[in-house]
Amino acid sequence: PKEKVVIFTEYRATQEHIAHTLRNRFGQSSVSLIHGSQQHGERFKAIAEFEDIGQFLISTEAGGEGINLHRRCHIMVNYDLPWNPMRLVQRVGRLYRYGQKKKVIVINIHSPQTMDGQILDLLYHRIEQVVQDMSVLGGEFRPGLEAEILGEIADALDIEDVLERAAHLSIKHTRESIEDALKRAQEAVEKQRELLEFASGYDPEEAKGELKISQEHVRSFIEGMFKQLGVEIVETTHKGEVMRIHLPEKLAGDLLLKGRHIRITLNRDIAATRPDIHMMDLDFMLLQYLISRAKSYGFDGRVAKLRNIDASAIVTSILRWQNDQGMRMRQEFAAFIITKAGMVETNPEVFSQWLLEYAKDGDFVGDRKQARNHINIAISAMDQRLSEISNIDIHPENRQLICAGWSS
Repeated sequence: PKEKVVIFTEYRATQEHIAHTLRNRFGQSSVSLIHGSQQHGERFKAIAEFEDIGQFLISTEAGGEGINLHRRCHIMVNYDLPWNPMRLVQRVGRLYRYGQKKKVIVINIHSPQTMDGQILDLLYHRIEQVVQDMSVLGGEFRPGLEAEILGEIADALDIEDVLERAAHLSIKHTRESIEDALKRAQEAVEKQRELLEFASGYDPEEAKGELKISQEHVRSFIEGMFKQLGVEIVETTHKGEVMRIHLPEKLAGDLLLKGRHIRITLNRDIAATRPDIHMMDLDFMLLQYLISRAKSYGFDGRVAKLRNIDASAIVTSILRWQNDQGMRMRQEFAAFIITKAGMVETNPEVFSQWLLEYAKDGDFVGDRKQARNHINIAISAMDQRLSEISNIDIHPENRQLICAGWSS
Protein backbone atom coordinates (compact mmCIF):
# COMPACT_ATOMS: atom_id res chain seq x y z
CA PRO A 1 0.00 0.00 0.00
CA LYS A 2 1.06 3.60 -0.54
CA GLU A 3 2.50 5.07 2.64
CA LYS A 4 1.52 8.59 3.59
CA VAL A 5 4.42 11.01 4.09
CA VAL A 6 4.60 14.44 5.71
CA ILE A 7 7.37 16.69 4.39
CA PHE A 8 8.64 19.73 6.29
CA THR A 9 10.47 22.67 4.73
CA GLU A 10 11.43 26.12 5.97
CA TYR A 11 10.35 28.06 2.89
CA ARG A 12 7.20 28.55 0.79
CA ALA A 13 9.18 28.59 -2.48
CA THR A 14 10.71 25.21 -1.62
CA GLN A 15 7.26 23.93 -0.69
CA GLU A 16 5.90 24.88 -4.12
CA HIS A 17 8.89 23.28 -5.87
CA ILE A 18 8.44 19.97 -4.02
CA ALA A 19 4.68 20.03 -4.64
CA HIS A 20 5.17 20.63 -8.38
CA THR A 21 7.62 17.71 -8.65
CA LEU A 22 5.45 15.27 -6.69
CA ARG A 23 2.24 16.21 -8.53
CA ASN A 24 3.89 15.65 -11.89
CA ARG A 25 4.85 12.14 -10.82
CA PHE A 26 1.99 11.03 -8.55
CA GLY A 27 -0.95 13.20 -9.65
CA GLN A 28 -2.57 16.44 -8.50
CA SER A 29 -4.66 14.87 -5.72
CA SER A 30 -1.64 13.18 -4.14
CA VAL A 31 -0.29 16.41 -2.59
CA SER A 32 -1.75 18.74 0.05
CA LEU A 33 -0.12 21.92 1.38
CA ILE A 34 -0.34 23.71 4.72
CA HIS A 35 1.42 26.95 5.63
CA GLY A 36 1.17 29.80 8.11
CA SER A 37 -0.88 32.17 5.95
CA GLN A 38 -3.84 29.76 5.73
CA GLN A 39 -6.97 30.09 7.85
CA HIS A 40 -7.80 27.30 10.32
CA GLY A 41 -10.44 25.91 8.00
CA GLU A 42 -8.08 25.77 5.02
CA ARG A 43 -5.49 23.84 7.01
CA PHE A 44 -8.17 21.52 8.39
CA LYS A 45 -9.39 20.80 4.84
CA ALA A 46 -5.84 20.14 3.56
CA ILE A 47 -5.16 17.70 6.42
CA ALA A 48 -8.51 15.95 5.85
CA GLU A 49 -7.70 15.51 2.14
CA PHE A 50 -4.25 14.15 3.01
CA GLU A 51 -5.70 11.65 5.49
CA ASP A 52 -8.42 10.63 3.01
CA ILE A 53 -7.02 10.37 -0.54
CA GLY A 54 -3.63 12.10 -0.43
CA GLN A 55 -0.16 10.64 -0.10
CA PHE A 56 2.01 13.68 0.63
CA LEU A 57 1.44 16.59 3.01
CA ILE A 58 4.01 19.38 2.62
CA SER A 59 4.17 21.81 5.53
CA THR A 60 6.17 24.90 6.36
CA GLU A 61 7.31 25.52 9.93
CA ALA A 62 4.45 27.93 10.67
CA GLY A 63 1.89 25.69 8.99
CA GLY A 64 2.83 22.73 11.18
CA GLU A 65 2.04 24.48 14.47
CA GLY A 66 -0.88 23.04 16.41
CA ILE A 67 -1.55 20.00 14.21
CA ASN A 68 -1.42 16.25 14.83
CA LEU A 69 -0.96 13.77 11.99
CA HIS A 70 -0.47 10.49 13.85
CA ARG A 71 -3.81 8.95 12.85
CA ARG A 72 -2.81 8.18 9.26
CA CYS A 73 0.92 8.86 8.99
CA HIS A 74 4.16 7.64 10.56
CA ILE A 75 6.79 8.84 8.04
CA MET A 76 8.37 12.30 8.07
CA VAL A 77 10.90 13.86 5.71
CA ASN A 78 12.75 17.01 6.79
CA TYR A 79 13.68 18.46 3.41
CA ASP A 80 15.76 21.14 5.11
CA LEU A 81 16.81 21.17 8.73
CA PRO A 82 16.19 24.04 11.15
CA TRP A 83 19.25 25.42 12.93
CA ASN A 84 17.44 25.13 16.25
CA PRO A 85 17.21 21.38 17.05
CA MET A 86 14.19 21.92 19.30
CA ARG A 87 12.16 22.84 16.24
CA LEU A 88 13.08 19.45 14.78
CA VAL A 89 11.73 17.78 17.93
CA GLN A 90 8.51 19.77 17.58
CA ARG A 91 8.14 18.57 13.99
CA VAL A 92 8.54 14.93 15.00
CA GLY A 93 5.95 15.57 17.72
CA ARG A 94 3.32 15.96 14.98
CA LEU A 95 3.56 12.18 14.44
CA TYR A 96 4.79 10.92 17.79
CA ARG A 97 1.50 11.29 19.65
CA TYR A 98 -0.59 9.14 21.97
CA GLY A 99 -2.38 6.67 19.71
CA GLN A 100 0.39 6.29 17.09
CA LYS A 101 0.37 2.58 16.26
CA LYS A 102 3.46 2.37 14.02
CA LYS A 103 7.14 3.10 14.46
CA VAL A 104 7.79 6.71 13.51
CA ILE A 105 10.34 7.03 10.68
CA VAL A 106 12.17 10.35 10.28
CA ILE A 107 14.38 11.08 7.25
CA ASN A 108 16.60 14.19 7.40
CA ILE A 109 18.01 15.58 4.15
CA HIS A 110 21.10 17.80 4.11
CA SER A 111 24.45 18.13 2.34
CA PRO A 112 27.32 16.93 4.57
CA GLN A 113 29.91 18.06 2.00
CA THR A 114 29.07 21.73 2.54
CA MET A 115 30.41 23.84 5.40
CA ASP A 116 26.86 24.37 6.69
CA GLY A 117 26.25 20.63 6.59
CA GLN A 118 29.40 19.86 8.57
CA ILE A 119 28.52 22.48 11.19
CA LEU A 120 25.01 21.06 11.45
CA ASP A 121 26.39 17.54 11.92
CA LEU A 122 28.70 18.74 14.69
CA LEU A 123 25.98 20.76 16.39
CA TYR A 124 23.32 18.04 16.35
CA HIS A 125 25.74 15.28 17.35
CA ARG A 126 27.15 17.13 20.35
CA ILE A 127 23.77 18.41 21.51
CA GLU A 128 22.45 14.84 21.37
CA GLN A 129 25.34 13.62 23.53
CA VAL A 130 24.86 16.40 26.09
CA VAL A 131 21.10 15.82 26.27
CA GLN A 132 21.55 12.07 26.78
CA ASP A 133 24.11 12.67 29.53
CA MET A 134 21.73 15.05 31.30
CA SER A 135 18.80 12.62 30.93
CA VAL A 136 20.31 10.23 33.47
CA LEU A 137 18.69 10.40 36.91
CA GLY A 138 19.85 8.19 39.74
CA GLY A 139 22.06 6.20 37.36
CA GLU A 140 19.09 5.39 35.10
CA PHE A 141 18.49 6.82 31.62
CA ARG A 142 15.12 8.61 31.39
CA PRO A 143 14.12 9.06 27.73
CA GLY A 144 11.15 11.18 28.75
CA LEU A 145 13.53 13.96 29.79
CA GLU A 146 15.28 14.20 26.41
CA ALA A 147 12.84 16.55 24.66
CA GLU A 148 12.51 18.73 27.76
CA ILE A 149 16.28 19.13 28.22
CA LEU A 150 16.82 19.60 24.49
CA GLY A 151 14.42 22.53 24.60
CA GLU A 152 16.27 24.07 27.53
CA ILE A 153 19.67 23.59 25.85
CA ALA A 154 18.36 25.11 22.60
CA ASP A 155 17.06 28.14 24.51
CA ALA A 156 20.33 28.62 26.40
CA LEU A 157 22.55 28.06 23.35
CA ASP A 158 23.13 31.14 21.18
CA ILE A 159 23.04 29.26 17.87
CA GLU A 160 23.19 32.42 15.74
CA ASP A 161 26.41 33.43 17.48
CA VAL A 162 27.90 29.96 16.87
CA LEU A 163 27.05 30.14 13.16
CA GLU A 164 28.32 33.70 12.78
CA ARG A 165 31.69 32.78 14.28
CA ALA A 166 31.83 29.57 12.23
CA ALA A 167 31.77 31.61 9.03
CA HIS A 168 35.23 32.98 9.93
CA LEU A 169 36.77 29.86 11.49
CA SER A 170 38.13 26.52 10.31
CA ILE A 171 36.13 23.37 11.03
CA LYS A 172 38.55 22.59 13.90
CA HIS A 173 38.01 25.95 15.56
CA THR A 174 34.29 25.72 14.85
CA ARG A 175 34.23 22.45 16.80
CA GLU A 176 35.96 24.19 19.70
CA SER A 177 33.49 27.07 19.47
CA ILE A 178 30.54 24.66 19.62
CA GLU A 179 32.07 22.85 22.61
CA ASP A 180 32.55 26.15 24.44
CA ALA A 181 29.00 27.33 23.69
CA LEU A 182 27.52 23.98 24.72
CA LYS A 183 29.46 23.99 27.98
CA ARG A 184 28.06 27.40 28.90
CA ALA A 185 24.55 26.33 27.86
CA GLN A 186 24.78 23.10 29.88
CA GLU A 187 25.94 24.96 32.99
CA ALA A 188 23.08 27.45 32.62
CA VAL A 189 20.49 24.69 32.20
CA GLU A 190 21.84 22.66 35.13
CA LYS A 191 21.65 25.73 37.37
CA GLN A 192 18.16 26.52 36.12
CA ARG A 193 16.93 22.97 36.75
CA GLU A 194 18.51 22.96 40.21
CA LEU A 195 16.69 26.17 41.13
CA LEU A 196 13.44 25.00 39.56
CA GLU A 197 13.47 21.67 41.38
CA PHE A 198 14.01 23.48 44.68
CA ALA A 199 11.46 26.22 44.03
CA SER A 200 8.73 23.96 42.67
CA GLY A 201 9.02 21.23 45.29
CA TYR A 202 5.68 19.89 46.42
CA ASP A 203 4.17 21.94 49.23
CA PRO A 204 0.79 20.60 50.46
CA GLU A 205 -0.12 23.92 52.06
CA GLU A 206 0.67 25.80 48.84
CA ALA A 207 -1.34 23.34 46.72
CA LYS A 208 -4.39 23.89 48.91
CA GLY A 209 -4.62 27.46 47.71
CA GLU A 210 -4.60 26.70 43.99
CA LEU A 211 -7.72 26.95 41.85
CA LYS A 212 -9.18 23.54 40.96
CA ILE A 213 -9.87 23.15 37.23
CA SER A 214 -10.88 19.77 35.80
CA GLN A 215 -11.93 18.17 32.53
CA GLU A 216 -15.52 18.93 33.53
CA HIS A 217 -14.74 22.62 33.11
CA VAL A 218 -13.50 21.99 29.57
CA ARG A 219 -16.66 20.03 28.78
CA SER A 220 -18.82 22.77 30.29
CA PHE A 221 -17.06 25.39 28.16
CA ILE A 222 -17.57 23.31 25.00
CA GLU A 223 -21.26 22.67 25.70
CA GLY A 224 -21.83 26.31 26.64
CA MET A 225 -20.23 27.52 23.41
CA PHE A 226 -22.30 25.01 21.45
CA LYS A 227 -25.45 26.60 22.89
CA GLN A 228 -24.26 30.07 21.90
CA LEU A 229 -23.29 29.05 18.36
CA GLY A 230 -26.27 26.82 17.62
CA VAL A 231 -24.37 23.52 17.60
CA GLU A 232 -26.75 20.66 18.35
CA ILE A 233 -25.66 17.69 20.45
CA VAL A 234 -27.63 14.97 18.65
CA GLU A 235 -26.68 12.11 20.96
CA THR A 236 -24.08 10.91 23.44
CA THR A 237 -22.60 7.41 23.43
CA HIS A 238 -19.84 5.47 25.22
CA LYS A 239 -21.36 6.32 28.62
CA GLY A 240 -21.43 10.01 27.78
CA GLU A 241 -17.80 10.13 26.61
CA VAL A 242 -18.64 10.67 22.91
CA MET A 243 -20.90 13.37 21.46
CA ARG A 244 -22.35 13.33 17.96
CA ILE A 245 -22.92 16.94 17.00
CA HIS A 246 -24.66 18.77 14.15
CA LEU A 247 -22.91 21.97 13.06
CA PRO A 248 -24.73 25.00 11.64
CA GLU A 249 -24.07 25.46 7.93
CA LYS A 250 -22.03 28.65 8.44
CA LEU A 251 -19.79 27.09 11.10
CA ALA A 252 -19.18 24.00 8.98
CA GLY A 253 -18.35 26.35 6.11
CA ASP A 254 -15.95 28.43 8.22
CA LEU A 255 -14.07 25.24 9.15
CA LEU A 256 -14.32 23.91 5.56
CA LEU A 257 -15.70 20.60 6.81
CA LYS A 258 -17.11 18.06 4.36
CA GLY A 259 -20.13 17.22 6.49
CA ARG A 260 -22.08 18.85 9.29
CA HIS A 261 -22.25 15.77 11.54
CA ILE A 262 -19.08 14.80 13.44
CA ARG A 263 -18.25 12.83 16.58
CA ILE A 264 -16.03 14.28 19.30
CA THR A 265 -14.62 13.14 22.64
CA LEU A 266 -12.39 14.30 25.49
CA ASN A 267 -11.23 10.71 26.10
CA ARG A 268 -7.83 10.04 24.50
CA ASP A 269 -8.19 6.26 24.71
CA ILE A 270 -11.39 6.35 22.67
CA ALA A 271 -9.94 8.78 20.10
CA ALA A 272 -6.81 6.62 19.72
CA THR A 273 -8.84 3.54 18.76
CA ARG A 274 -11.60 5.22 16.72
CA PRO A 275 -10.35 7.25 13.71
CA ASP A 276 -13.91 8.47 13.07
CA ILE A 277 -14.03 10.20 16.47
CA HIS A 278 -12.14 13.49 16.86
CA MET A 279 -10.13 14.22 20.00
CA MET A 280 -11.39 17.57 21.30
CA ASP A 281 -8.00 18.93 22.39
CA LEU A 282 -6.12 22.16 21.67
CA ASP A 283 -4.82 20.75 18.38
CA PHE A 284 -8.34 20.23 17.00
CA MET A 285 -9.68 22.99 14.76
CA LEU A 286 -13.15 23.06 16.34
CA LEU A 287 -11.85 23.70 19.87
CA GLN A 288 -9.45 26.32 18.52
CA TYR A 289 -12.44 27.98 16.83
CA LEU A 290 -14.53 27.95 20.03
CA ILE A 291 -11.70 29.54 22.01
CA SER A 292 -11.04 32.21 19.37
CA ARG A 293 -14.77 33.10 19.27
CA ALA A 294 -15.01 33.28 23.06
CA LYS A 295 -11.98 35.60 23.18
CA SER A 296 -13.12 37.87 20.33
CA TYR A 297 -14.29 41.41 21.09
CA GLY A 298 -17.53 40.80 19.20
CA PHE A 299 -18.52 37.95 21.52
CA ASP A 300 -20.17 40.06 24.23
CA GLY A 301 -23.53 40.49 25.93
CA ARG A 302 -23.21 37.27 27.93
CA VAL A 303 -23.92 37.11 31.65
CA ALA A 304 -23.05 34.20 33.93
CA LYS A 305 -25.31 34.53 36.95
CA LEU A 306 -23.93 34.11 40.46
CA ARG A 307 -25.88 31.48 42.36
CA ASN A 308 -25.43 30.68 46.03
CA ILE A 309 -22.32 32.86 46.21
CA ASP A 310 -21.94 35.57 48.83
CA ALA A 311 -20.14 37.90 46.45
CA SER A 312 -20.26 41.47 45.25
CA ALA A 313 -17.54 40.90 42.67
CA ILE A 314 -15.17 38.33 41.19
CA VAL A 315 -11.79 39.35 39.77
CA THR A 316 -9.42 36.94 38.00
CA SER A 317 -5.75 37.32 37.14
CA ILE A 318 -2.53 35.54 36.22
CA LEU A 319 0.21 35.80 38.84
CA ARG A 320 3.87 35.23 37.96
CA TRP A 321 7.08 34.67 39.92
CA GLN A 322 10.75 34.86 38.82
CA ASN A 323 14.20 34.02 40.21
CA ASP A 324 17.13 36.36 40.88
CA GLN A 325 18.20 36.12 37.23
CA GLY A 326 14.80 37.32 36.00
CA MET A 327 13.79 33.87 34.72
CA ARG A 328 10.10 33.01 35.14
CA MET A 329 9.75 30.09 37.54
CA ARG A 330 6.02 29.87 38.23
CA GLN A 331 2.67 31.25 37.13
CA GLU A 332 -0.91 30.54 38.13
CA PHE A 333 -4.44 31.57 37.28
CA ALA A 334 -6.15 32.94 40.39
CA ALA A 335 -9.66 34.09 41.28
CA PHE A 336 -10.57 36.55 44.02
CA ILE A 337 -14.11 36.88 45.37
CA ILE A 338 -15.06 40.07 47.20
CA THR A 339 -17.92 39.25 49.57
CA LYS A 340 -20.76 41.61 50.36
CA ALA A 341 -19.08 42.21 53.71
CA GLY A 342 -15.95 43.46 51.91
CA MET A 343 -13.82 40.39 52.68
CA VAL A 344 -11.69 38.62 50.05
CA GLU A 345 -11.55 34.86 49.37
CA THR A 346 -8.78 33.51 47.13
CA ASN A 347 -9.53 30.58 44.80
CA PRO A 348 -12.60 29.35 46.72
CA GLU A 349 -14.14 26.00 45.80
CA VAL A 350 -17.44 27.71 45.03
CA PHE A 351 -15.76 29.59 42.15
CA SER A 352 -14.73 26.32 40.50
CA GLN A 353 -18.36 25.21 40.71
CA TRP A 354 -19.58 28.53 39.31
CA LEU A 355 -17.33 28.12 36.27
CA LEU A 356 -19.46 25.12 35.29
CA GLU A 357 -22.46 27.42 34.73
CA TYR A 358 -23.34 28.28 31.12
CA ALA A 359 -23.30 31.95 30.17
CA LYS A 360 -26.62 33.43 29.07
CA ASP A 361 -27.59 36.39 26.92
CA GLY A 362 -28.29 39.51 28.93
CA ASP A 363 -27.29 43.02 29.90
CA PHE A 364 -25.78 44.31 33.10
CA VAL A 365 -24.88 47.85 34.07
CA GLY A 366 -22.79 48.22 37.22
CA ASP A 367 -21.64 51.07 39.44
CA ARG A 368 -18.27 52.21 38.04
CA LYS A 369 -17.08 53.76 41.31
CA GLN A 370 -17.90 50.60 43.24
CA ALA A 371 -16.27 48.50 40.50
CA ARG A 372 -13.00 50.43 40.81
CA ASN A 373 -13.09 49.91 44.58
CA HIS A 374 -13.55 46.15 44.10
CA ILE A 375 -10.64 46.04 41.64
CA ASN A 376 -8.37 47.80 44.16
CA ILE A 377 -9.37 45.33 46.90
CA ALA A 378 -8.62 42.43 44.54
CA ILE A 379 -5.21 43.88 43.58
CA SER A 380 -4.25 44.00 47.26
CA ALA A 381 -5.23 40.33 47.56
CA MET A 382 -3.15 39.50 44.47
CA ASP A 383 -0.10 41.16 46.01
CA GLN A 384 -0.66 39.16 49.19
CA ARG A 385 -0.85 35.90 47.19
CA LEU A 386 2.36 36.82 45.35
CA SER A 387 4.05 37.43 48.69
CA GLU A 388 2.78 34.19 50.28
CA ILE A 389 4.24 31.98 47.53
CA SER A 390 7.57 33.83 47.36
CA ASN A 391 10.64 32.39 49.05
CA ILE A 392 14.42 32.78 48.95
CA ASP A 393 14.55 31.51 45.34
CA ILE A 394 11.43 32.97 43.70
CA HIS A 395 10.06 36.49 43.88
CA PRO A 396 7.00 38.30 42.47
CA GLU A 397 7.34 39.17 38.78
CA ASN A 398 3.98 40.70 37.87
CA ARG A 399 0.21 40.33 37.96
CA GLN A 400 -2.08 40.51 34.94
CA LEU A 401 -5.79 41.25 35.31
CA ILE A 402 -7.90 38.94 33.14
CA CYS A 403 -11.55 39.77 33.78
CA ALA A 404 -14.00 40.85 36.45
CA GLY A 405 -17.70 40.43 37.17
CA TRP A 406 -20.23 41.93 39.54
CA SER A 407 -23.46 40.76 41.10
CA SER A 408 -26.66 42.59 40.26
